Amino acid sequence: MAKFQSGGGVLGIAAAQLVVGLCLLGIYEGYKAYYFNSFIGSEEEDTGATERGSRTSTYESPLDFRSPMGFSYWLAIVNNIFAVFGLAGILTAQRGLIIAFFGYNAAQMVVAFHTFVDLCTDTKISYKGEPGKLTAYEQATTAFMFFSFVLSVAATVFGVRAIDEMKQKQREEYNRFSVLSDTLQFEADQA
Repeated sequence: MAKFQSGGGVLGIAAAQLVVGLCLLGIYEGYKAYYFNSFIGSEEEDTGATERGSRTSTYESPLDFRSPMGFSYWLAIVNNIFAVFGLAGILTAQRGLIIAFFGYNAAQMVVAFHTFVDLCTDTKISYKGEPGKLTAYEQATTAFMFFSFVLSVAATVFGVRAIDEMKQKQREEYNRFSVLSDTLQFEADQA
């Protein structure tokens, strides 16, 4: 029986991606708690309910998927789904799950890199009315987006290798069964 050499790499990377996704989720939830518990409360005291209502739907709102913090939430969800696909695909030798994991990571390389660059820029931008801790949360998200990018590059490499190894294993199994079939057929003819 052939041993998966790249399977261990895919398992490690999928587990690391799951951890990165959970860290992104934790950062997002921390920012959301800060935003609604501290920042909105101080905004109400400083300005009025009218401005607070408009600010909630703008850039820094964690509920807006177009904001960096809101986008990181959705990216963490998708990241974790496909990390589980990678783990399940290797553990159960399901080629389809590994292909989904590989496909996601090929796209994730581009998305994570662009998000990383965008967040690097966002950490250097400050504006009037910006939440005080927004930059710290953006910096933490930026670091984990970089980890996500690096893991996606590695996952793509290991995913391609794992698929090739699965193909090789399937060919070996087919050859073994065809030889066994020929052997059984030959023995039946002699009896």
